[in-house]
Amino acid sequence: MKRMATPFIIGSLGLVFTASTCHAQMYRITDLGSLSGSGNRPSGINNLGQVVGASGGHAFRTAPNSPINPATDDLGTLGGMLNSEASAINASGQVVGYSFTDYATSHSFRTAPNSPINPATDDIGTLGGAFTQAYGINDSGQVVGCSGERFHCHAFRTAPNTPINAATDDVSIGFENAAAYGINASGQVVGNSSLGAGCFRTAPNSPINPATDDLGPLGFGWGCRAFAINASGQVVGLYANKRFFGDGVHAFRTAPDSPINPATDDLGTFGGPVTQALGINATGEVVGFSESVNGCCFFTSSAFIYSNGVMHDLNKLIPAGSGWNLTEATGINDAGQIVGLGVPNGFLLTPIYKALVRPPINADGSSVFHANRGVLPVKFRLTQDDVPTCALPPATITVTRTAGGTVGSIDESIYSTQADSGSNFRSDSCQYMYHLAASSLGVGTYRVDISIEGIPVGHAVFALE
Repeated sequence: MKRMATPFIIGSLGLVFTASTCHAQMYRITDLGSLSGSGNRPSGINNLGQVVGASGGHAFRTAPNSPINPATDDLGTLGGMLNSEASAINASGQVVGYSFTDYATSHSFRTAPNSPINPATDDIGTLGGAFTQAYGINDSGQVVGCSGERFHCHAFRTAPNTPINAATDDVSIGFENAAAYGINASGQVVGNSSLGAGCFRTAPNSPINPATDDLGPLGFGWGCRAFAINASGQVVGLYANKRFFGDGVHAFRTAPDSPINPATDDLGTFGGPVTQALGINATGEVVGFSESVNGCCFFTSSAFIYSNGVMHDLNKLIPAGSGWNLTEATGINDAGQIVGLGVPNGFLLTPIYKALVRPPINADGSSVFHANRGVLPVKFRLTQDDVPTCALPPATITVTRTAGGTVGSIDESIYSTQADSGSNFRSDSCQYMYHLAASSLGVGTYRVDISIEGIPVGHAVFALE
């Protein structure tokens, strides 16, 4: 759910930002401000809405759903007057990143929950080289990143809340160069390495296994880079089917614990030949940016969210005439909040709409029904900016089997009834209503998502037995 600061072994892309046209409003936008009036670069967000990144040369962590407060949110450094950057944050407010201890050396840090950097306790050390850069952390306090010498680095994964142990934490033994950018709750790590000039997903708490962990390129591919992983083992990143990044770079998202499938995992593009996926949440929503080239050397960039099989330009989902141009989305949490870069500043997007499931389906996912029942009513109430509303915009339903039988999306023709119109919810007494054909679904556990403008705004989970 996070995206790291751009690592040194990833080629950077020069961007010149231009304005975009705005249409339907699905998010409210928060200007994250700065530590010292010099802007900010957000890199990650947790499920509480705390944002981390860099501003004015220092790492920061915000309070939940808040802009930067210079009096409280400056995390400081590991010592001296040099820069620090925050890369990721976990559920308890622990932050990881790196701090330059001199002009040629950086060490990684892991803070205590909701605390600034403590030079006496938070330096996690190295694998033996001159520097480390930490890019990801899970809720157990395991940290991943890259350690070594510049342009010659090894990926690492620490044990929970411990420093780097050179004897146990090098996950790229046998590879000349590798970096780890994301980690999930089970200790699976993703990144890229000299392994086929490609990207990898490890088994839980294991080193890279060349026989099983190479995600492979899409099509013929020049190489790929994996940036983030969710709890299900879905991985996002980019693959390049040409040697130069000016053309042929596409975002991808894998199926859970699977290699890249060229037929299903290419997320496509909009507005140009380049897309990069940088973050993913628990439900598989993906954020990143799409880039196009104007003439020989000028680039335009737009932040996107990929949801329900469609890539959406986020500039078309914020208030019209806002004056914002959202150029890069770097992270998304399970509530659908998005952080990223824009003009004039780094931003936090919060969904305007929330749909709350109503009985007979319980909100806590505990509902169990007989599989042979005819119809299961699916009902949602809508809030707008956390206030209940009866003004219900058009909404659609998707159904996914998450356990039992064949896991995956269910075709509309299976679950719809004569009372429904395709996948469209109807309005009834200030709530959304859909008559789900439960007897056609069969035994299993199911997730129902309700979407407005193609963006999920709520969900329900139930079982049939």
